[in-house]
Amino acid sequence: MATTSMEETVPESPYCRDLEPVSRIRYKQLVSKYVGRDPYLMKMSEFSGEHTDLPTIEAVDITNYLVLQTSYYTKQQMKAYKSMEAYNFFVSGWVHNLGTKRLHDGYRLVFARVNHSQRANETPLKTWIIAKEDGEVIAAHCNCMAGLSESCSHVGAVLFSVEAGVKMRDIASCTTEQCKWLMPSHVKKVG
Repeated sequence: MATTSMEETVPESPYCRDLEPVSRIRYKQLVSKYVGRDPYLMKMSEFSGEHTDLPTIEAVDITNYLVLQTSYYTKQQMKAYKSMEAYNFFVSGWVHNLGTKRLHDGYRLVFARVNHSQRANETPLKTWIIAKEDGEVIAAHCNCMAGLSESCSHVGAVLFSVEAGVKMRDIASCTTEQCKWLMPSHVKKVG
């Protein structure tokens, strides 16, 4: 009896069906291994909008993914990240509907919509990222023309957006904790 691999049984989105064969195989392998379902077939109601669910993506994780894994940016470009198109998309507020879905084994699927860079009136692009809970980025996709390389400015914008969300989550406001301060070492008692 022949066995069917999981990637053959995962329902395909129109995006997946339109990929050329090699990219389609890679896409289905990623989806079946980490998600189990094509993210482009999911509804936003399946994602959490809570910052507590975000993977802990930090600047080093963004650099590792965009420079070392995908070679989308160079080390020099990352040093000047504020001039990058991806960062400008983020600070311009082009990333919206950011949601997170908890996956098996501590993985997270982050999904967001990102405005087009040249066609502002068109439907925003759909971008997703798979990351470990600790922030290591495994893979990403975007339905823009460059998204097949698993990296584009839209993916970068979502990564910067997640990093900002993590910082907001991790910085407790002064009203949520008791006042804490260190007594100078030479002072034994106040007042």
